Amino acid sequence: MTLEWFEPDLLNSGDPADRPRWMESWVHFVAELQSTFGPHDPIADAEHQLKHLRMKDAHRVTRYIVDFNRLASQVQDYGDGALCRLFYSGLPDRLKDKIARVGKPLTLHGLRALCQEIDARYWERKDEISRTTKSQPTSSPTKPSNSGGNSSNSGQEKSKAGNSSSSASGSSKTTSNQSTSGSRPDLTNKLGKDGKLTADERKRWLDNNLCMFCGGTGHFTDNCPKKTKKAKARAAAIAAESGKTDSNSGANSESKKE
Repeated sequence: MTLEWFEPDLLNSGDPADRPRWMESWVHFVAELQSTFGPHDPIADAEHQLKHLRMKDAHRVTRYIVDFNRLASQVQDYGDGALCRLFYSGLPDRLKDKIARVGKPLTLHGLRALCQEIDARYWERKDEISRTTKSQPTSSPTKPSNSGGNSSNSGQEKSKAGNSSSSASGSSKTTSNQSTSGSRPDLTNKLGKDGKLTADERKRWLDNNLCMFCGGTGHFTDNCPKKTKKAKARAAAIAAESGKTDSNSGANSESKKE
């Protein structure tokens, strides 16, 4: 577009006295460019850009300072305090948080110097974290070697079978023990030192019409099924023991006769 603006005058081969002034002077050429293609109100444009200038969190503060100084040089009637407020408002939160801890300088020069120091420490720490992360070794799982051949595989299978059988037997024992212990009621707090019911527990059983042998309901001690079952088991054990005794005495008598 710029070339199209100047091209007719450049190609005109008429009277040199009719040439525009910008063809004879560099100053007039720059003035022609600015008046034709430049902003209509450069100061107002610079003020607008300065008020909306923001530093991105991923950028370094040096880039922000360069852009701010370029725009600040184009505005008028802005004191150091006004420029300091505009500069601070465009900073990211990571810099504002650090400034809040040490205190905000009152001059633009001091604020720029403080931001440069904080930003340098920030990026230095980022580099340290990056180097530490890269230097950490990554552990990879090791695969078992097959140097033992079929013999090692068979040995491993046998050991696995033995371990599985032992674990199965252990689990069955644990289950049986748990079932046995679970079937027995916990009478620790109900029995005294002599192995009998405490006075309070005995009174509770009597008040609730509980069996004084097993603590169950619906029957009493005389017809307790557990008591009868236990008595039968004891009688059977005595009978078996007496039978063994009789057989042993008969064998001894026969051996004496011989």
